[in-house]
Amino acid sequence: MRQLVSISFKWRKVLIFAILAGMTWTACQQNLVESSGYDSPLSFPTKLSADFPYDVDSLDKALLEEEGNFAGVQRLFEILSWQAFIGLNWPYKEGVAQPSITSAGDPLWTSWEESFEVFKTDGSAPTPWGEKYDVPASLEGASGAADCAHILYRTNKFSHITSPDIADEIDQAFSTTIWDQNGNLVRYEVRMNEKEYDYIVDNQLYNYDGQIEFFKKNGSPQLNFPEGSRDKEGAIEVKLAWKIIPEGDVFANRYYTKEVCVMDTTKTFTKQRVGLIGMHIALKTKSSPQWIWATFEHVDNLEVNELEEYNGKQLTPSFYDPECPICPVNVVPNQTAFENYSVATNGHVTTNSFTSSNYNQNTKDGKIRNQLKRTIPISMATQALNKEVQALLADAESPFQYYQLIGTQWPTQPNKAPATVYASDTTTTRPLPEAVTNKAGGMPTPVYLTNMVMETYFQGATDGSAATYNFLIANAPAYLQIENFPKNTVYSGKTIFSTESCIGCHSSSSIAIGYTTKDGKKEPVFAKREDYNSQTIGDFSWLPQLKAHFLEE
Repeated sequence: MRQLVSISFKWRKVLIFAILAGMTWTACQQNLVESSGYDSPLSFPTKLSADFPYDVDSLDKALLEEEGNFAGVQRLFEILSWQAFIGLNWPYKEGVAQPSITSAGDPLWTSWEESFEVFKTDGSAPTPWGEKYDVPASLEGASGAADCAHILYRTNKFSHITSPDIADEIDQAFSTTIWDQNGNLVRYEVRMNEKEYDYIVDNQLYNYDGQIEFFKKNGSPQLNFPEGSRDKEGAIEVKLAWKIIPEGDVFANRYYTKEVCVMDTTKTFTKQRVGLIGMHIALKTKSSPQWIWATFEHVDNLEVNELEEYNGKQLTPSFYDPECPICPVNVVPNQTAFENYSVATNGHVTTNSFTSSNYNQNTKDGKIRNQLKRTIPISMATQALNKEVQALLADAESPFQYYQLIGTQWPTQPNKAPATVYASDTTTTRPLPEAVTNKAGGMPTPVYLTNMVMETYFQGATDGSAATYNFLIANAPAYLQIENFPKNTVYSGKTIFSTESCIGCHSSSSIAIGYTTKDGKKEPVFAKREDYNSQTIGDFSWLPQLKAHFLEE
């Protein structure tokens, strides 16, 4: 390989292909020189396409790593992220991709299964792939439900607050709701592709009974979703965040919008126009068994150029009030919202650090609003790529020109084991920094990655109480950052920045391996990571653990 050092990136790749394929140099030139991307693997393709690769190019990645160009490797993953975002949002009709991204049709992801279609509240088998979904059992009889083709009824990706079936579309991951500057709740939905669906159905993971049988049959609780390669689709999950577009909103055309049915707290569905404000894309691939995690937001979520106008009106952020610079950021807005949060987190947030006097901000007209601020900036390299792709989308006159990649997380050493230490000795402390930087294994980069409208309360808040058991504070004790830390651990005195990452959070998922009975009702017993020396029992998907139910007898 030393002989290749002075050869350009393009020709090094061509030569290696020739060696691997047993081709002559001349034949290799003829076959590969004109192939798209070899001249500049770090530039986004100049033509928008419905087709997207399912993994990074392994040879491009290897060559960049050999050169020590790890920023270039990051760019490969971010180009893949944008290609997936465009491909998943490309319009389809009857399963056929339409000519352009602005053609009439529905995005590819709308043909995928929503989580409630797979994990039914009665534990029964999922709706067959591609068939019209059934309204969740707990919502049968809800006013207006029968007339809805696309429903948004949850305000949290995971937590169950008002109903066992109202979980991942209103409240955020392991926390509570957020409100935009119009005082409207944000809604969420989670969808999976057919590869993930088939794995769940084939292994009967859609209810706790099936998960227990999976464990008995295999002798291990470890899940292993299908992995993709460059041209082979593996398991993919998408999570989407939506805000209500008020009637007459002059900014509506800056969003990808849909007409949906939104459920309120009285279980009444009303038809609303909603705009996409956030999107997670997770792909399990050969290069990344810890999955590739890309997250996008609308450009108007937090910051705008206040001198810029659109349709004759000055731009304003959706989740930040410039007239309230002293409002606490990234915290639950008021006491009522805090009480809901405390329920959602089983009381892990104490009232001595969250009081109504601290959090009754920005309710001048009686509406609850969140004041959000990005704590980790988007890297300049990512911003440069965003501008490159946004220009292509602007030329196509697509509303997706107003979306931006926040970042992409991927494993730099996929075979490296997780650093979290599991021991019966309850006084054992977790090693730093690896317990955070390599919590999930694979040494992921960047260490932290979150979406401000999906994991708001993971972002270091303005409360500085380091003694409180919560994950919102800016300088949390190191042991509080590690899940399942021993309750009597001696505080080491170290403080670290407190937030989370896609890989870190999802590595903690599990499945049911048994059950207990309480008041005549089954309660699942989940596989513990310390018992199986594994940080990745659920293979980075929370759905089987948090969305399944027991089969009704």
